[in-house]
Amino acid sequence: MNSLFADRLSNVQIAGNTVRLEFSVLDIVPGNTTTEPRLSVSHVLVMPLEGFVQAFNGQDSVIKKLLADGVLRANVTSPAAPGTPTPT
Repeated sequence: MNSLFADRLSNVQIAGNTVRLEFSVLDIVPGNTTTEPRLSVSHVLVMPLEGFVQAFNGQDSVIKKLLADGVLRANVTSPAAPGTPTPT
């Protein structure tokens, strides 16, 4: 089994019964202090819609537990994603 790393899920596209998830990593140029790091797509996962919904429900359950346990807190001030949990 191969392990993959991504800094974030950068795009989700749905076409019929197929979901395409694009994962990205931060491109950081050592010694470059003038530009912000950029995201570049590193992996693409394509899965059936039913599998995506199951995965989403599983992640939603984990996030709710982390919020209830105080590991995460709801960030209601972020204009990009209102209500998105953030690490504390």
